[in-house]
Amino acid sequence: MLDFRPPEDNGFIIGLAKTFKSEILRYRMNNAEIIVLGDGIEKFKKLKGKRAMICPNHSHRHDPEVMFAFSCLVGEQFNFIAAREVFDWNNGLNGWFLQRMGVYSVVRGAIDRESFKTTKRILVEGKKKLVLFPEGEISRQNDVLLPLESGAAQLSFMALNELHGSQPEEPIYVVPIAIKYTYKSDLTRHLAELLDKIEAKIGLNNHSEPSLYKRVRAASEVVLKTLESEYNLKPGEGADLNTRMNGLKTRILENIGEFLDVTLPSSGSHLDWVRVLRNTMDDFIYAEDADQLPPYQKKIHDEKSEKIRGFYRDLDRVVTFIAIYDGYLTPPATQERMVNVLELMESEIFGQSKIKGPRIVYMSVGEPINLLELYPDYKKAKKSVIEKVSQNIDGQLASMLLSMDKGRTSVFVS
Repeated sequence: MLDFRPPEDNGFIIGLAKTFKSEILRYRMNNAEIIVLGDGIEKFKKLKGKRAMICPNHSHRHDPEVMFAFSCLVGEQFNFIAAREVFDWNNGLNGWFLQRMGVYSVVRGAIDRESFKTTKRILVEGKKKLVLFPEGEISRQNDVLLPLESGAAQLSFMALNELHGSQPEEPIYVVPIAIKYTYKSDLTRHLAELLDKIEAKIGLNNHSEPSLYKRVRAASEVVLKTLESEYNLKPGEGADLNTRMNGLKTRILENIGEFLDVTLPSSGSHLDWVRVLRNTMDDFIYAEDADQLPPYQKKIHDEKSEKIRGFYRDLDRVVTFIAIYDGYLTPPATQERMVNVLELMESEIFGQSKIKGPRIVYMSVGEPINLLELYPDYKKAKKSVIEKVSQNIDGQLASMLLSMDKGRTSVFVS
């Protein structure tokens, strides 16, 4: 079987995390405050005891912590699905902790039977609700979604199909939840200081320019030009930033595809290509029975796996360019968008980014989608109904993210 990491829910560790939830929000997330808008908590509590797949948007690395905090607010425990590679972080310590918090792995794009079986079991048993981020990637955008994958709807219908044999009246719900990060104070001074550090690192002296927007554009130009050189890419004369970023994304993905001997679909988007390549990489690294190979073959497999792991950084870089495009910052831009861009540059240049200040994390709970009501249509036309549910999730998330900006005063940076 594939290198599966099952959930090993540990009541003591989960209870400990609940006890120190406030400290987690304080120290790991820089004093984040979680606010569930409207009747979100009451709406969610109506699903108490019901089987449900929860589908949040995925804009930040701390989304899982936010969803854990939400589980405490509604008085439930959730299981989570995470990409297989995150279980290897920190020499496997990350995976040890995640498994005991009820998280299990999936090898994306592969026929990960153990993961699929676990998903169906959790949904059919109904003891805990299950969290799956349907974007599949961290979008790094606070208010725009990446195109959703169909896995959430597909896996939920697979579970409903199994449940229907013994309990035909029991529904399974899909619940969209929108997450948006905002800052509690004006960060202009902190952003200017970060730009000073970025400019010093890339050899740019632009401190006298009063416009943060112009400074960010100038720094972006230097970073882009450096990456073009790294990937041996010469842009056409007079090409604008978007054209150059698209050219860079294409070059990076084609290079990876050539190494993996993968033909990228001519009609696919860059995100489609990222998903094809990431799935291929995951499938090779966590290959079925790789540990059972003879020693020499195992050595060769491990050497190639190590080379392939290096491409994860390239794919993350491409997703960054998908998320941030020329025009994403149009002055005056919200400080959240300015932070998004600067954090991406900070991560690219320094290898990591830091939270810029205390945040308010707004959450909105969408209308639960009762899959049982769609089950007769699903039996007749599986693909179209799965697509319909995925579009419903996407529409609700996009609408909630947009409405979250209403009623709050945004801070703009120019």
